[in-house]
Amino acid sequence: MIAGATRGVGGAALARHLMSRKGGQTVEVMPARHLMGDTLQEQIDDLVMTSAHGRTSRPVHHLHIDPPPEALNPDEIIEVYLKHYEAEFGLQDAPRAGVFHLKDGRRHAHVVWSLVRDDGSILSLGHDRLRREKVSRIVEFECGLRLTKGKHNRAAAKRLREEGRVDVADAMQAAGLLEGRRPVAHSTPRERAQEERTSVSIDDIRTEALAAWKAGHDPKEFAVSLHAFGSTVARGKRGLVLIDSGGGTHSLNRTLAAAARAAGEATITAAAVRERLKGIRFQTIEEVKDARMERRNSKRGEGSTGDVGAPSSAIGIAERSGGRGKTDRRTESAVDCNRGNSGAPYEGSAASRKRFRDLVAARTLKVDLQQINEKKDSIMRTIRAKEYKAEILAKVAPRGFKVHAFADDLHMVKTPAPGRSSVRVLTRDGGWVEFDIPSKVVRTWGGVGRAQLLAGALAKSIGCDPERLEIAGTVARPKGAPRVANCTDKSVELLVRWWIERGYTATSAPAGCWVSAGSTRIRDTGEQLEFHGVLSDAAIAAMMVKARDAWDGGLRLEGDWSQAEKDKIWMAAKRQGIELENCSPSSFAERTWQLESENVDWRNRTISAIRSKIVEAQELVNAAQGDKSALRVLPRPLQAFLASYLDDEQRVSLASRALADIIPELDRFRDLGIAELQKIEAEGRTFNVPKPDERGGRRENILSLR
Repeated sequence: MIAGATRGVGGAALARHLMSRKGGQTVEVMPARHLMGDTLQEQIDDLVMTSAHGRTSRPVHHLHIDPPPEALNPDEIIEVYLKHYEAEFGLQDAPRAGVFHLKDGRRHAHVVWSLVRDDGSILSLGHDRLRREKVSRIVEFECGLRLTKGKHNRAAAKRLREEGRVDVADAMQAAGLLEGRRPVAHSTPRERAQEERTSVSIDDIRTEALAAWKAGHDPKEFAVSLHAFGSTVARGKRGLVLIDSGGGTHSLNRTLAAAARAAGEATITAAAVRERLKGIRFQTIEEVKDARMERRNSKRGEGSTGDVGAPSSAIGIAERSGGRGKTDRRTESAVDCNRGNSGAPYEGSAASRKRFRDLVAARTLKVDLQQINEKKDSIMRTIRAKEYKAEILAKVAPRGFKVHAFADDLHMVKTPAPGRSSVRVLTRDGGWVEFDIPSKVVRTWGGVGRAQLLAGALAKSIGCDPERLEIAGTVARPKGAPRVANCTDKSVELLVRWWIERGYTATSAPAGCWVSAGSTRIRDTGEQLEFHGVLSDAAIAAMMVKARDAWDGGLRLEGDWSQAEKDKIWMAAKRQGIELENCSPSSFAERTWQLESENVDWRNRTISAIRSKIVEAQELVNAAQGDKSALRVLPRPLQAFLASYLDDEQRVSLASRALADIIPELDRFRDLGIAELQKIEAEGRTFNVPKPDERGGRRENILSLR
């Protein structure tokens, strides 16, 4: 039987995929566990919200279970599989939702769990492919199904024997599953899900890629051939990828290898791909997709721009439609019903707004009317500040987004500025949300809480999944560097100005200054830099700037950096002469630095030698032209070569030659000069270098050199 799993953030895209009735597929929603929603979309939203406190950016685990087509009891098989799967991964009490699909007479299931425990820790999915195959073999054995030959069968059988399921391991051995070469799957669960989402066949992609590969050995021909099929090569995070016509991404190495394997041809290795495509700098995935979007927009022509988002107020007073003088009748009714019958039915909007604010303040702050009167000024300032921030967010949020639900959470709203097209929101509990509607990007960093919920709501309105930038690690001021003042408002403003002077985008916040460096966000407290997201080259460059200009050329690593990240930081510090503490590079990084240093030394020595030969050749030409001062600074063998070995005609010829012709001959000239000195010594003569003319002239008759 087939079972595959993925891990992600959940959201509307997952719900749409599970509820899809594409191709005549029927959908039946499973009973949920520990979730309040009635529909699958609401259940997944509940599952994501209950996972917001978890220390992960991918709290949702999605499993699909496909019983064999010939099975007569698919529901029983799915139930048995879920029982063993939850026991294997500790999911027995985790919140759960799911659906049954029936397509072409075949019934299968999709199940979604939360991986976040009550304390915020995450359930482990280590070695999930091996453990999933082990569960599959147990279910096949218990349900009387044909045992499948999987990639990890040997390891699964060993694990089964260790856990006391010798009966299943013996059945696998008897069926011949533990012998021969390991099978290779046609496609991964991710590839199958992407194929279903984009409607672009993985087999077609592989066939086209192999045809382009065989079209010629020139890398440009390969790229042009792929472009003719509607595909593009781009740079991914782990190497080159193939972007198909539907926007799906595929590993270029694996696509070509699978295509060659399916065609029965020689294996196309990753080294062969690198060798053919070396020297070409491809665009990133984001750049390719942006270029495609621009082309599509240019073909459509200019449409109506409209407003980015309809303005709204935190308390619902702002006008939605109609003329300037019209107020919201629902607001007036709400005010009237709470003030009794003590005025005209249509009193001014200012008075109506005042009464409504008093009502909101009383309900929100849970104080009586007397306290409102006593603290009226401060309360109204607070409410006006909330309204103002909510109105700012409403102007740049997606159309129809319900800003009022998050009005109490807004601490700061940063609208787009030159060099930054995205909107940034700082919530009161210290979390950041950044969103860009045209690019369909929503990401969060910093504190986990209301920012996570705001990001989820914005992502749902925009039509994407939120991205969480987790803490990669921290670096701190070295022990010998001067101490920095506590993180006060004044010190934060000084930090912001410090980063801006160096060309970075920086924003002040209560917990410190936030700096943007590529795709990484950095929190600077003066004493420490905290990195959120993937450690980009721009982030490492910012780290070196801080160490060089603020920490006396040193820094200390803190936190759980991976070895690859440590190596990148160590190499950057070595290149810039930064003293790095608490960082042990790998042997590979040390060898790489040694080779790089040797190459630099060799290059410097080579350049120095070339410069010396140029100077030497120029002095030789000057001396051949009659400059005795130039002759005296030459090495003695070259003096003997010029003044004794050559005759007058030869010196005249040498004086007219170009430096480029003389430099390769310098070593030969030197050897001839040494031989000439030995000859003079053997004859009992003494070689004396002519002195410069006392009158200071630089050009004398060449014949006077003898």
